[in-house]
Amino acid sequence: MHRFFIDQSTEVDKNVIISGNDYNHLKNSLRLNIGDRVILSDGNGFDMEAEIINFSDQGAELKIISREKSKVEAGIKIWLAQGLPKKSKMDLIVEKATEIGFAGLIPLESKRTIVKYNHKKKNKKKNRWQRVAEAAAKQSGRAVVPEIKDFYSADSLKNLKEEFDYVLLLWEDEKEYSIKDFFKENNVAAEASILLVIGPEGGFSEAEANKFKDELEARIITLGPRILRTETAGITALTAILYEKGELGD
Repeated sequence: MHRFFIDQSTEVDKNVIISGNDYNHLKNSLRLNIGDRVILSDGNGFDMEAEIINFSDQGAELKIISREKSKVEAGIKIWLAQGLPKKSKMDLIVEKATEIGFAGLIPLESKRTIVKYNHKKKNKKKNRWQRVAEAAAKQSGRAVVPEIKDFYSADSLKNLKEEFDYVLLLWEDEKEYSIKDFFKENNVAAEASILLVIGPEGGFSEAEANKFKDELEARIITLGPRILRTETAGITALTAILYEKGELGD
């Protein structure tokens, strides 16, 4: 069943209106008709099955048939503070991380970041990545669209410290301490929040790694003996954490 996100939560037997781009997609691209059913997600973890009952100039009117808490969303909330990669790699990161189950993205500017964006370009990129996240959430049956936050620098990332239970820094110079070691040492709650910090193509300098360790109390993590590309590292760590918490099936 096709999925749409709405900015309201409603009850069974109530009606909602889908308008704008979603209405155009529903009616003209998908060619859905009166009587067809779709899934509506309110962005807060609830899915609603709804039936199309009317079309008008304002949009499509749908009646809510059923409403239940989604069983798709992971209990543990994992965010990526991703060093800005070149070209369209961030699109890939957002798309795949959304499919796997991350909570959101913090675009990160650091010393070795190659790409530089002005304020206008940052807003444009943020909006683009949010659209990528929404499309991937629809495709993968998510009940929540991951949030794309504003750009942060290596210096300002410390302002987010209190928002997370744990901060994990992926660094190629760490050779021993792994994600498995982290879970052995910590009784990580099922609904904990974790920030994964990933460097750009050039990685983090030793000074930056030490800054994150001091200011964010970050645990420095290795993903093994092979050096991963920036667009691979975060997705790999995200998958490993969700596996450790039993979020990828029994």
